[in-house]
Amino acid sequence: MIYFISDPHGGERMQGFERALRLAQPDDTLIILGDLGLAFGKSEENRRFTEWFLSLDRRILIVDGNHENFAYLNAFPEESWGGGRVNRLSRSILRLQRGYVFEIDGQRFFVMGGCKSSAKWAKMGLWYEGEEPNEEEIARAYRSLSESNHAVDYVLTHKYEPSETERDLNTLQGLRNYIDEKVSFRHWYAGHWHACRDTDERHTIVYDIPTALGQTAEDAKAAFSNFFEETPT
Repeated sequence: MIYFISDPHGGERMQGFERALRLAQPDDTLIILGDLGLAFGKSEENRRFTEWFLSLDRRILIVDGNHENFAYLNAFPEESWGGGRVNRLSRSILRLQRGYVFEIDGQRFFVMGGCKSSAKWAKMGLWYEGEEPNEEEIARAYRSLSESNHAVDYVLTHKYEPSETERDLNTLQGLRNYIDEKVSFRHWYAGHWHACRDTDERHTIVYDIPTALGQTAEDAKAAFSNFFEETPT
């Protein structure tokens, strides 16, 4: 089973992560849809969170968000995995690089992390270069989708936001619009908004309620409620 959560923010918003670790079985996969926040800032709390996270013996895949230390993530060893490129953080934890189609448990996932932060984060000293996809990553995304005949099983991004006005295909929003209009997919999962909701029947925003592959937000809320009612603490 594959589960999604998003936005733990370096240990500041841990409820979803803790729930997922309780819900998922040891052989399940947890995919974090951005803003994990490893080595993000200089607080002792973040240092402890980073150390704890890297010690986990669980199968975890990371889609980067905008609140990440990209130099830190990029420094981990790089390798080919699942049809794309990853950074290996530990034996069981991988960061999925942007713009690739990965095969995971027999399903094809298009992955595109990153987005633009508001200006306040830079003023707070909590901004790292690399939050937005660069030209190479955008070009790789279109190439990967073309090589997949514009058909994947699932789309994973940090942010999803429909726009009727952005038509520049060289921007992240233009890419998102292109995928919506030109790519065949079953479902799209994203984080960023700190909410658990369905924008429509094909797009689900994930946050602190673990959402299984194939579930909508409403499905996940119902399954989550039933699980924790039946499971002793």
